[in-house]
Amino acid sequence: MIRRFAITVEYDGTDFFGWQRQARERTVQEVLGNGLVDLNRGNRVVVNGSGRTDSGVHAIGQVAHFDLETILAPETIRNALNAKTPRDIYIHNCRETDPSFHARFNAKKRTYLYQLLLVRSVIKRRYTWQPELKFREDLLQRCAELVKGEHDFSRLCRTSTESNTKICRIYESQWIKNENMLYYKIVGNRFLHSMVRMIVGTMEEVARGIGTVEGFRALVENLPGDIKPFTAPPQGLFLWEVEY
Repeated sequence: MIRRFAITVEYDGTDFFGWQRQARERTVQEVLGNGLVDLNRGNRVVVNGSGRTDSGVHAIGQVAHFDLETILAPETIRNALNAKTPRDIYIHNCRETDPSFHARFNAKKRTYLYQLLLVRSVIKRRYTWQPELKFREDLLQRCAELVKGEHDFSRLCRTSTESNTKICRIYESQWIKNENMLYYKIVGNRFLHSMVRMIVGTMEEVARGIGTVEGFRALVENLPGDIKPFTAPPQGLFLWEVEY
C-alpha cells in the first residue's frame, strides 16, 4: 500500500547546491530521495519540499512529503533515514499524512531568519553575513516596516517562470538585535526566488547610505525608481518554520 509521509528536516546548506535535484550536483532533495530508495523496494522516491532553498541556505524547519510503498511505522522510517543520510541533514520527525497533503501548496505561513553579525567571527562565518561596515540600524527597521502587507515583489526576486504572480503577503518583518548579532525575521504566505536575500541586501545598502528609504519603498511597491536590489549572501539565511 502506498502511503504519504511528512518530515521536518534540518540541514546545513553550506555544502549543498540548494534544495532542488540537479544533474551532477549535491542537493538536499537528492540526498533525501536516495536515502529512501531502500525503504521503497528499490524504487526512486521524489521528496517535495515546502520551499526550494538556494545554494548555501540553511533550514531548521523545512517540511517535505513523499510517498512510500511500505508497512513501516513513521518513527522507523525516520530512524532509517537518519541512518542513511550524512551528518549535515537531520530528520526531526516523520508522520503519516492524508494522501492529499502537499508540503508546498498546503503551507499557510513560512518564517525565514537572516543573521547579520556586526563583528568578525571565523567560527560563525558559515552561518552569518559579516559586512564589517558601519550602518544605521534605525534605517534597517524603517525599511523592514515597509515590507509588511501585500505587495508585488517583482523587483525583489530573480526572474522565474515558477509562478504566474509575484504578489506575497508579509505578516511580520522586523530586525531584532542581540549583542553583536542582528536578526531579520520575516513571515509570509509565500516567498519568491532569492526574495528574502534581496530584501536583506538592499536594506543593508540603504542603511549604509547607498540608496534611500523611499527608493526601497519603490522596490517593495513595484514602482519605477533608480535603486537596484542587492542580494545578500546565502549563508546568513535560514528557513526557520513552516505552518499549516
